[in-house]
Amino acid sequence: EFTINHVNDTISELNFKIRSKELLYTRPDGINFYSNVLIAYRLTSTYDSHDFTDSASVRLMDNNNNGEDKYLVGKIKVRARTLKNYYLRATVTDLNRSNDFTKVIFVQKDNDINRQNFVVQSKQTNTPLFNTFIKANEPVSIIYKDKISVKMFVRYYNRDFSLALPPFSESEIKPFQYQPDSTFTVQLNNGTLDFAITKKGFYHLQLDTSKRDGLTLFNFSETFPEVKKIDEMVPPLRFLTSKNEFADIINSENKKAAIDKFWLGCTNNSDHAKELIRKFYNRIKEANINFTSYVEGWKTDRGMIYLIQGPPNVIYRDGTRENWIYGEENSVNSVVYLFSKVSNPFTDNDYELERSASFKQLWYASVDGWRSGRVYLQNN
Repeated sequence: EFTINHVNDTISELNFKIRSKELLYTRPDGINFYSNVLIAYRLTSTYDSHDFTDSASVRLMDNNNNGEDKYLVGKIKVRARTLKNYYLRATVTDLNRSNDFTKVIFVQKDNDINRQNFVVQSKQTNTPLFNTFIKANEPVSIIYKDKISVKMFVRYYNRDFSLALPPFSESEIKPFQYQPDSTFTVQLNNGTLDFAITKKGFYHLQLDTSKRDGLTLFNFSETFPEVKKIDEMVPPLRFLTSKNEFADIINSENKKAAIDKFWLGCTNNSDHAKELIRKFYNRIKEANINFTSYVEGWKTDRGMIYLIQGPPNVIYRDGTRENWIYGEENSVNSVVYLFSKVSNPFTDNDYELERSASFKQLWYASVDGWRSGRVYLQNN
């Protein structure tokens, strides 16, 4: 995982977190187990430019003789000047395994009030958080790039957002209403603020209320990104059920029994049903990790497609769009979903699907796959 934050007008920091379980540890000295990782970045003015304004790499070796599942956390300085925006292409290469992972980050340095001017740290570990969803009453420190003492304005939103419409739906999506449910102020002292979310919803912290830029923290549930409570397990079933079936589950006095009955009806085999349930809710967790914006990841357009149809065979990205291809590339039988990035003051992970009636056949076939118990056997 990566985050970027600005230190001053010329320097930013690329924070990284790598899970040791994802790395191959070998014994180069015949005694101790080491990972061998190269972390590199290139900073460019446009998404696909080959000319870069800054680059660097760091080699990281970690000893892990006891096979502990841990995170390797660190930071790299990046030379990025104020009043410009950039794209940073960060790559982690596992040299022992000869594979790599790349992520492109939009570096927004055209103003000093957006989210990248803040670092959110755990009060317990004093390490940066790599996402902005935190649990209620979890203490965090918010650190601004300048050591100033000033009031910050907080807008609190408690909204129950609908899940994404089917990919073939032409229904108009209602625009977000920016009027907050409540507002209050907090004090930034010498550039630092101790903060805790007290209830479900999201909190938008701002230095300048005449703009929409700021830092947003979210509390979706106490188990997020996982779904563990019965009441939270019901809503995603709307993707798989008819209107009447879903109403029966919602209105059931024993929702757990109603959920179990639905899945057992898909398979007629209890072991198969358990595996199907595990697959479905694991995909929800993965969608929450990867696609959460101002709503839970599984409710978003990308999360919906991922949940029902699994990961695409190919993904193409540029600075503002993602193309997901299901099937062989360049085949007339493939289905391509186009997602466009939405300008959103609360998150940089908001994408909207370009809907089409042509998606209806594949959608219903995918839903029927779940309802007939076949999905978990697929390699996705």
